[in-house]
This record gives sequence, C-alpha cells and structure tokens, in this order.
Amino acid sequence: MHGHTILMLAAVGLVAAFVPIVVGVTWLQRRGRLGDPSRLVSFRTYGPILAAALSGGAAAVHVGLIAEHAGLTASLAPTASAATGALTGATAFLCSIGAGSTHYAGVDASIAGLLPIGVLSLGVAPVHVALSLPRLWRRVGGAIAGAGVTVVALVVGVAPRLFGLGDATATAGASAPAGLGYADVLSVVLEVALLGVVAMLVLGRPRRVLARLEVRITDAWVGTALGVAAVAIFSAVAILAGHTVH
Repeated sequence: MHGHTILMLAAVGLVAAFVPIVVGVTWLQRRGRLGDPSRLVSFRTYGPILAAALSGGAAAVHVGLIAEHAGLTASLAPTASAATGALTGATAFLCSIGAGSTHYAGVDASIAGLLPIGVLSLGVAPVHVALSLPRLWRRVGGAIAGAGVTVVALVVGVAPRLFGLGDATATAGASAPAGLGYADVLSVVLEVALLGVVAMLVLGRPRRVLARLEVRITDAWVGTALGVAAVAIFSAVAILAGHTVH
C-alpha cells in the first residue's frame, strides 16, 4: 500500500474521532464530572498522558514489526541452509528484526551486521511497552529513564540506514528499499515527539510555550484525547495497512 494512501486512511480516522471526543467531553462537563470549567490545567498534569501514549504507539509499531519478522523468518526457514551461507534460527530472526521495515527474500551472511541491532531492538521492546503507563512519566526520575530508553530505541531504529547496513539489500534480496519504511518513519516521529514532551516536563522550558499550554480543563481533555487518538490511529494503520512507503 502506498504511503499517501496510508496517511489518508489515518487522517480520515482522526477526523472521525474528533466529533465523539468533543461530544464526550462536553457531556462530562455539563454533568459536572470535570469540575470547575474555568479551572486552568498545566502541561505537567496532562503531559505524562501524552508521553505514555507516544511511548505506547512506538512500542506497538515496534512489536508489530517484530511479530511480522517472526512470521517471515519462519516462512524462510524451510529453504534456509547453513551449508549455503544462509542464517538460520534465532540469528536469522534477530538480523531480520534489525532490518526494521525492510523485508528480505533471504537471510544470509551479508546482513549479519544487523545482529546487534536486532538484539537491542528486541530488548528495548518490553521496556517501551511498560513505559506506556502515564504514572511512570510523572516523576522526574521516571521521565529521565524513559527518555534514555527512547534515545536507545531511536538510535536502534535509524542505525541500519545511518551506518549503511541497509545497503545489503542489493545482495540479500530485499523486498523493500533501503530507505525508511512507513513504520520506521512513524516510530522516529513518535520518539522525537516523546523526547520533546519529556524535555518540557523535566526542564520546564520553553516557559513561553508551557504558559500557552496551560489551558482550561475541557480544552486539556479534548487535546489530550485527540493526541492519544492520533497516536493510536496512526500506529494501528502502520501495523494493519502495511509498512512500506513507495
């Protein structure tokens, strides 16, 4: 599926989510469930929810790619043979994970350099999933630790292309170009956005931006819900509708 089609599907889903979110928040406000409607809420109150959503979205895309590569590796196993130079078993699986959204028609020694990246990628995945809990981002220590994990995940995601490891596609029979696929791009966007949110939560800067992000309780609910919905929709589309941008 083409990249622009994927983005259009996600955009349609986000627009469709806007109305029920606004209606739901309005309903809660009219029944007094949100407290004083004129009360202002700081970014430190709802920022951890956005951080958790961004981490959860990146984790979902990450786990989706791991599951996909597990299936691809299993399908290649019957034809793989160590005698012909093909990588097999766990080694083939880890190298495949290290390739991100690039899919190989065969897994041989030409992509063995992806093995450490695959190991790191598999190790970061469960931590990323755990960081989808908002309470872990509310304390400075937790936010800093989460930022560290995010940096590792970001480096793991771009390392194959940054160091030219994706160039092995020509000899390994890749079914996707060496550039970043949609799932890879989305992960990078989510992780960079997450680092921005964490920077504001931990450093309390830029103050001018944070001052503008101090909004009424209803606006905070709508904005946070839309942010969570956007991450969920774009991540779901990345997993379900395809991973490659043409």
